[in-house]
Amino acid sequence: MSALESQILQSLSGLSDDSLHFILDMIQRFVVPSETRAVQRDTLAQPSVRRLGSMKGQKFVSDGHEIDDYDDEIAQMFGAVTE
Repeated sequence: MSALESQILQSLSGLSDDSLHFILDMIQRFVVPSETRAVQRDTLAQPSVRRLGSMKGQKFVSDGHEIDDYDDEIAQMFGAVTE
């Protein structure tokens, strides 16, 4: 056991059960095993674009229309200040 591990165990020895449960919960939430980190890093390295939920595969603008054509109307709907 390393000196750091011994120091951690000594600091935990006098704590109440509630405090120990809290610390254990935090460790389980925020301390990620190295294998999981490697998988997450590999997953983040692979860029992917996907639509979520019911919008998957749907187009949002009809053919022959440009979304930018509606900027003024959208700004007015949301109360944006236009120049």
